[in-house]
Amino acid sequence: MAVLYILFERSNSLVGKLGRLFMPYPYTHVTISFDGKTYHSFSRRRFHDPFDAGLTEEKLAYFAYEDVQVKIYTLDISEGQKEKILSFMESVKDCPFDVMDMLTMPVLHGHKRKNAYNCMSFVAEVLSILDIPLRRKLYRNSIEDIENALIDQGCEGKIVLLPKQPDEAYMSEVPLKQKLSSMYRLFRKLYGQKR
Repeated sequence: MAVLYILFERSNSLVGKLGRLFMPYPYTHVTISFDGKTYHSFSRRRFHDPFDAGLTEEKLAYFAYEDVQVKIYTLDISEGQKEKILSFMESVKDCPFDVMDMLTMPVLHGHKRKNAYNCMSFVAEVLSILDIPLRRKLYRNSIEDIENALIDQGCEGKIVLLPKQPDEAYMSEVPLKQKLSSMYRLFRKLYGQKR
C-alpha cells in the first residue's frame, strides 16, 4: 500500500485573493504528495514570477511565506495506482501551465487547452486515475469540486496551520525582464501548439 496526500492551500497571494473574490471558497491551490513533505502540482516555480509555471515540485515552505491554513486529505492507494500517477506525472512534466483554464474557471468552468494543466485539472486527473468520481469533465472541476469529490468518498480533511517559514529561494525577487521572458515563453508554448 501507498499513501497519497492532497493538500488544499488558502493562499493570501494576489492570485489567491482574486480567486476568493470571484469564487467564495477558502482554498485557492491544490497539490499532491506521496510523503507529506514534497508536493507536486501545476504551479509557479517562484512566488514573484507567476508565468514561470508548470509541473512543479513544491515544499511546504512554499505555502508558508506567512502563517497559512491548509487542509490535508490522506488516501490509502495501491502501489499500482501510485505507479499510474507517477506515469501520468512523467507524461505531463513538459506541459505548460494552463492560464486560460484557470482564469475562466469562475465564469465558464474552464477553457481547456490541449496538453496544458493547472492545479485543478492536474489533481482532477489524479482523482480519475483513482476512480474517484467527479461532478464535471476533468478540466471543469474547481478546487471546491475536487474537495467535494473527496468528501463524497467519505474522506475527512485535517486543517493544519503552517507557521511562517518562507523558502528564501522561492520567495526571492525576480527582475521584470525575467518575468516578461517567462510570460513570453509560457504563452508561446500555450498558443504556439495546435489545439
